[in-house]
Amino acid sequence: MTKRLLILSLALCTTLFVQAQTRTVSGSVTDSANGDALPGVNVLVKGTSNGTVTDIGGAYTLEVSDADVLVFSFIGYMSSEQLVGTKSVLDVAMAADVEQLDEVVVTALGISRDKKSLTYASQEVEGDELTRVKDANFMNSLTGKAAGVFVNRSGSGVGGSTRVVLRGNSSTRNNSVLYVIDGVPMNNYSPSQPSDVWGQNFGVAGSAGTGGAGRDGGDGIANINPEDIESINVLKGASAAALYGSQAANGVILITTKKGKSGKVTVAASSNFTSESVLMMPEMQYSYGQTSPGALDSWGGAVDAKDHVTDFFDNGKTWINTVSISGGNEMAQTYFSYANTDSKGIIPSNELKKHNVTFKENLSVWKDRLKLDGSVSLITQTTKNRANSGMYFNPLTGLYFFPRGLDFDEYKEHYEVFNADRNFNTQNWVNNIDVQQNPYWIINRNKNEDSRNRVIGNVGATVKITEDLKFRVRGNIDKSIDRYDQRVHASTQATLSDINGRYVQQNAEATQMYGDALLMYNKTFEKFSVSATVGASITDSEVKSQFFDSKGGDDIRNEGVEGLFYANTFNIQNIAVGGTALFNEGGYHSQLQSVFGSLNLGYNGMLFLDVTGRNDWSSTLPDTDFFYPSVGLTAVISEMVDIPSVDLLKVRASFAQVGNAVNAYDLGSGSFNSIIPYGTVTTPTSRVEPGQTLDPEMQNSFEVGAEVSVLNQRVSLDLAYYNTVTENQRIPIVAPASQGGGFFYINGGEIINKGIEAALTVVPVSTEKFNWTSTLNFTKNNNEVKELPDELEDGKLQLTAPGVNNYAMMLTEGSQFGDIYGQKFARNADGAIIVDADGRPQIQEGGLDYVGNPNPDYMWGWNNNFNYRGISLGFLIDARIGGQVMSMTEAMNDLYGVSKETADARDAGGVDMDAVYADGTPYVGLLPAQEFYTTVGGRAGITEQYVYSATNIRLREMSIGYSLPSSVMEKLGPIKTAKVSLIGRNLFFFKNDAPFDPDVSMSTGTGLQGVHVFGLPSTRSIGFNLSLTL
Repeated sequence: MTKRLLILSLALCTTLFVQAQTRTVSGSVTDSANGDALPGVNVLVKGTSNGTVTDIGGAYTLEVSDADVLVFSFIGYMSSEQLVGTKSVLDVAMAADVEQLDEVVVTALGISRDKKSLTYASQEVEGDELTRVKDANFMNSLTGKAAGVFVNRSGSGVGGSTRVVLRGNSSTRNNSVLYVIDGVPMNNYSPSQPSDVWGQNFGVAGSAGTGGAGRDGGDGIANINPEDIESINVLKGASAAALYGSQAANGVILITTKKGKSGKVTVAASSNFTSESVLMMPEMQYSYGQTSPGALDSWGGAVDAKDHVTDFFDNGKTWINTVSISGGNEMAQTYFSYANTDSKGIIPSNELKKHNVTFKENLSVWKDRLKLDGSVSLITQTTKNRANSGMYFNPLTGLYFFPRGLDFDEYKEHYEVFNADRNFNTQNWVNNIDVQQNPYWIINRNKNEDSRNRVIGNVGATVKITEDLKFRVRGNIDKSIDRYDQRVHASTQATLSDINGRYVQQNAEATQMYGDALLMYNKTFEKFSVSATVGASITDSEVKSQFFDSKGGDDIRNEGVEGLFYANTFNIQNIAVGGTALFNEGGYHSQLQSVFGSLNLGYNGMLFLDVTGRNDWSSTLPDTDFFYPSVGLTAVISEMVDIPSVDLLKVRASFAQVGNAVNAYDLGSGSFNSIIPYGTVTTPTSRVEPGQTLDPEMQNSFEVGAEVSVLNQRVSLDLAYYNTVTENQRIPIVAPASQGGGFFYINGGEIINKGIEAALTVVPVSTEKFNWTSTLNFTKNNNEVKELPDELEDGKLQLTAPGVNNYAMMLTEGSQFGDIYGQKFARNADGAIIVDADGRPQIQEGGLDYVGNPNPDYMWGWNNNFNYRGISLGFLIDARIGGQVMSMTEAMNDLYGVSKETADARDAGGVDMDAVYADGTPYVGLLPAQEFYTTVGGRAGITEQYVYSATNIRLREMSIGYSLPSSVMEKLGPIKTAKVSLIGRNLFFFKNDAPFDPDVSMSTGTGLQGVHVFGLPSTRSIGFNLSLTL
């Protein structure tokens, strides 16, 4: 008995001694190359089952003893063993293992593949690159970070849309990329985009047309919460996107979102604040006043006026706050996120409020043979007083044109005054012309509001039939409800309003339902590998819209009261009896059914063959059956021969044919117009020439490329050359009067894009404490309109019609897409300007002529990231070299005599010209500034004067951050990681010859690129970001 007690006592003491030596160690695991946290790393006490995994911030906590050795392992990285010893904080930097595993990327249909086996160009951008320096529309953050990507943002300010084009413009109707989120095509619906330089005047005859087509209605991609994004993969060519068929003729941007991870519950939060200030705006003069009392221009004598333009703009403010929760076990993982965006623009009363909620659940049951996933995202967004480009309802026209010498503050403080005759306040302004009003009247009494409520739901299931065969089915619904409301108070200028004001309302409901089923087979037979997929999908898209405008149309005016019956009462019931209003109901419903298949064959990890085919049946085409094939071949030279210091050397080639489907409304008007109260109906008419049918645009794309990586991936280069020919363009031609007038659509024309892309990544320094990674992206695209149909008048296609203006955007055979046409100086054979007897420049006869093209000759972006211990520094410089842009803003400012250039010319005594009279006699002397600028300026002047180089180089992004070390974090309780950063966007130009930001477009549709018509000034953003994990 005594012996047993002794043994028991000894065992107990030993146990207590061991427990006394057990304690907690914590730390963080990062990537040695860039300092980024590594979530999901396995941390295991060597020789035991005691272990954990790092959380989303790369942090871990584990019970250990001094003698324990911790083993850190993660796919794609070299394992690391660390003795605990007396350490209570053990941080580890893991290095990538180039020999262990090839890079895996997400491709079409959400299928993951080994990157070295791809036969086409793709480029991945990590989610952190999009959120390091945040923007209210995160797609603007893609600029300069991927080769072949052209990004233009709208000039409408906060809440504006973004135009993303891959490898140049190829279509007369739509050049936008297809966005695919977690394998499902997304509806990037925009209710409205500007279509002419006048801007927004809704349904009034001769204006932008019904539906408020003069305004930027925002886009769908901006609704997504960027903090939910894991990575973006840019599929640039037709071969890469061929499995999406006619939806993806312009390339695909694949977005992979975050999902729950097994392990302890992790909470990540971030708060981002930026202050926006004007980066550049038109240079104004304040030294010359009105021509005479009551005059609208400033061609008068010297004055000492106040700079009211700069004072008008506010400092914008943007808060973006996010929180996410992730956790689960091997069977179920949950992800939840919430984001709030609160942004105020540089124009008073312009603001955006957005809320995002996302919930995702992943389940694995039946011994991992069945995996279920589901997610739902809810978005609500409200934008108030989004600025309009163009000349109508734009506060900038009145702000810029305001006659110098008058007291602007008087009109600011008293933008409205009491009108005894009408018994309410009316507008107070210096004139009553349509292209300008009191800017404070516009922002306070012409208010507009956009709202969007959107829900995106996904469900999916994957069944593992055998180890090599899987079956997957997915379903998605994406529904958005948009409402636009503008209330125009009485006394607004008569072109834009009736006597009692104007009420405009637009409601739109967009629904897209998507479903697919895929059977996937993967098998390796000794040296051969086979990966095959067959499937089917269906996309059902429907848009319903209603548009109401109390003003109606100018060509249907009645005597007496028109529009609203009671002044400033804004509802549909307040339509005057016997008055007019416009009601438009329209929309479309289309369906795309598809079957597809892909076969990927590999030999010994060195040769890969890809073959894909897709057949689309489109409801928008009479001949619904269209087949799109692709084929590609890759040879990995580095697997065939051993080349010292070369990690990867591969060459690839591919060819694909893919269509761009016809829009649902191209075959008929599909709309119903009623002029209240008379019930006039517009009869739907065919838009296809009788006896003809429309085929989809057809794109034939050939691509070759090479990838090389050397010195343990310290230097990597990806090169690509592509040649894309797009035929069967959708071309409108004038219809004969005998067939109802208007226009028909026909197929015709050919557009060619060919170019080179390069992405070079270098790691000049990589040590345990310091790392520098540098990436250079280069793009050169040559675009040519090879052919246009003979049926076109003058052999040119108008993308933006000139109307009464001196500007049009054209397609011309032998030139590039989107030529800028305008009026030019009349010149003699030697290039001298021809002037009249009074010395005024003359306009070249023959109408509008080519003056420039906005497409750049080439582009590059240089992205750098430095990491030293917990300190990080990043900056991005990007450039667009070549091309031309035109400013109607400068032309109008010159006409009114308010630009700095007109004052400089007056100070110099006039304008010096290389000019001759009609008989060839040289013109001697200076032409008075007013004579010159009132001749060349304005919307009917000489466009050539206002064409500028589009070349610009800028510091696009910069960030400086500090991550608190683990030793400090231990004292902060539940907080595991913390990082604070100083951030900046669009900080300054190294070079810019244009008087505005050339990257800003009036419209993100097709047309109006490269023209500036009173768009908001470009802004500089400076702020901070705080991110925490718990």
